[in-house]
Amino acid sequence: MSAWPSVLVFAAIAGTAGLVGVWLMWRHETWARRHTSELITFASGLLVAGSLLHLLTRAGEMAGELPAMTWALVAFVTLYVSENHFLPHPHARIEEECGHLHAHSAAGFGWVSILGLALHSVLDGVAVGAGFSASYVTGSVIVALVVSHKLPVGIASMGVLYHGGVPRGRAVRYSAAVALVTPVAVLVSYVFLRGAGTQLIGVLVAAAGGSFLYVGAADLLPEGQASAPGRSTFAFLLGVAVMVVVLLLAPHDVV
Repeated sequence: MSAWPSVLVFAAIAGTAGLVGVWLMWRHETWARRHTSELITFASGLLVAGSLLHLLTRAGEMAGELPAMTWALVAFVTLYVSENHFLPHPHARIEEECGHLHAHSAAGFGWVSILGLALHSVLDGVAVGAGFSASYVTGSVIVALVVSHKLPVGIASMGVLYHGGVPRGRAVRYSAAVALVTPVAVLVSYVFLRGAGTQLIGVLVAAAGGSFLYVGAADLLPEGQASAPGRSTFAFLLGVAVMVVVLLLAPHDVV
């Protein structure tokens, strides 16, 4: 049976998650501001658990343990360097005592942030395409990880843009366009990777695992903890628990 129906559905889901984040910030800014820390740390729990318990182990089976861990480390380090020096990734930190959303990034707002988000969306799409080329379960796990952090990042990107002086309507259009990059990248990457060898797919899954581990542990988790440590701890543990349950219930014969 062709995997195309599943790929199309999950590509649409991955794109929709970012759009939902944009919509929440556009129409329900107060609610989004109040709950961003929980959303961020819940996503972090999913990302960390999914990377360690499935993606990296699956990549090790396909590409070999040392190559898989090497490429995961390369992805982790590359994201760290790029976000801190070249393409800053926007976040949203809630300062509850003054009732404001303070958007911040290493190099401000505008086209640099948009470019960074667009590149991140492309990488998310390639990760999903590689995942479905490996197996249905791996693709589904990667989609869950992409969806989990797209929603809070959609909220944050809107905050970075229009709280940084970009008109509200233009911020919505820019953020929506960035969100739609992911499903396009999913389809394109799946077309090109369908006939790829197991070693290459394993390397890409390893890189996806390393990048998601960075986003979850080094990027999102500190951001959420800075705002509401009590609620954030519960949200993080809930994210880990949900991913563990999902993997326990996954059909292992197709992993």
